Amino acid sequence: MVVGTRKTDRRARIVLPDDFANETVIIERVGTNELRLRKKRTLTQLVAGITPENLHGEWDTGPAVGNEAL
Repeated sequence: MVVGTRKTDRRARIVLPDDFANETVIIERVGTNELRLRKKRTLTQLVAGITPENLHGEWDTGPAVGNEAL
Protein backbone atom coordinates (compact mmCIF):
# COMPACT_ATOMS: atom_id res chain seq x y z
CA MET A 1 0.00 0.00 0.00
CA VAL A 2 1.35 3.39 -0.97
CA VAL A 3 0.74 6.14 1.55
CA GLY A 4 1.15 9.73 0.49
CA THR A 5 0.66 13.14 2.03
CA ARG A 6 -1.26 15.82 0.21
CA LYS A 7 -2.39 19.25 1.30
CA THR A 8 -6.02 20.24 0.83
CA ASP A 9 -7.19 23.59 -0.41
CA ARG A 10 -9.56 25.90 1.49
CA ARG A 11 -12.53 23.72 0.48
CA ALA A 12 -10.85 20.45 1.61
CA ARG A 13 -10.31 19.26 -1.98
CA ILE A 14 -7.34 17.12 -3.00
CA VAL A 15 -5.98 15.84 -6.29
CA LEU A 16 -6.26 12.06 -6.61
CA PRO A 17 -3.92 9.73 -8.51
CA ASP A 18 -4.63 9.23 -12.23
CA ASP A 19 -6.03 5.72 -11.78
CA PHE A 20 -8.99 7.25 -9.88
CA ALA A 21 -9.99 9.38 -12.89
CA ASN A 22 -13.61 8.85 -14.03
CA GLU A 23 -14.30 6.42 -11.16
CA THR A 24 -16.96 6.50 -8.47
CA VAL A 25 -15.26 6.57 -5.10
CA ILE A 26 -16.44 5.71 -1.60
CA ILE A 27 -15.20 7.89 1.26
CA GLU A 28 -15.41 6.33 4.73
CA ARG A 29 -14.61 8.05 7.98
CA VAL A 30 -12.55 5.61 10.04
CA GLY A 31 -11.56 7.95 12.85
CA THR A 32 -11.88 11.51 14.04
CA ASN A 33 -9.10 12.63 11.72
CA GLU A 34 -8.83 9.77 9.21
CA LEU A 35 -10.71 9.02 5.97
CA ARG A 36 -10.47 5.92 3.78
CA LEU A 37 -10.95 6.35 0.04
CA ARG A 38 -11.61 3.44 -2.33
CA LYS A 39 -13.02 2.84 -5.77
CA LYS A 40 -16.58 1.55 -5.97
CA ARG A 41 -16.57 -1.83 -7.70
CA THR A 42 -19.21 -2.88 -10.21
CA LEU A 43 -21.20 -6.11 -10.03
CA THR A 44 -19.15 -7.47 -12.94
CA GLN A 45 -15.92 -6.85 -11.01
CA LEU A 46 -17.33 -8.50 -7.89
CA VAL A 47 -18.55 -11.57 -9.79
CA ALA A 48 -15.15 -11.88 -11.51
CA GLY A 49 -13.61 -12.34 -8.06
CA ILE A 50 -15.65 -15.48 -7.31
CA THR A 51 -13.50 -18.61 -7.10
CA PRO A 52 -14.26 -22.19 -6.07
CA GLU A 53 -12.40 -21.48 -2.81
CA ASN A 54 -14.64 -18.57 -1.76
CA LEU A 55 -17.92 -19.94 -3.15
CA HIS A 56 -20.25 -21.50 -0.58
CA GLY A 57 -23.24 -23.77 -1.00
CA GLU A 58 -26.84 -23.15 -0.03
CA TRP A 59 -27.74 -22.25 3.55
CA ASP A 60 -30.60 -23.91 5.38
CA THR A 61 -32.71 -21.09 6.77
CA GLY A 62 -35.48 -23.28 8.13
CA PRO A 63 -39.03 -23.76 6.90
CA ALA A 64 -40.69 -21.16 4.69
CA VAL A 65 -42.94 -18.70 6.52
CA GLY A 66 -45.25 -16.03 5.24
CA ASN A 67 -46.12 -15.51 1.58
CA GLU A 68 -42.95 -16.96 0.03
CA ALA A 69 -44.37 -20.50 0.38
CA LEU A 70 -46.96 -20.96 -2.35
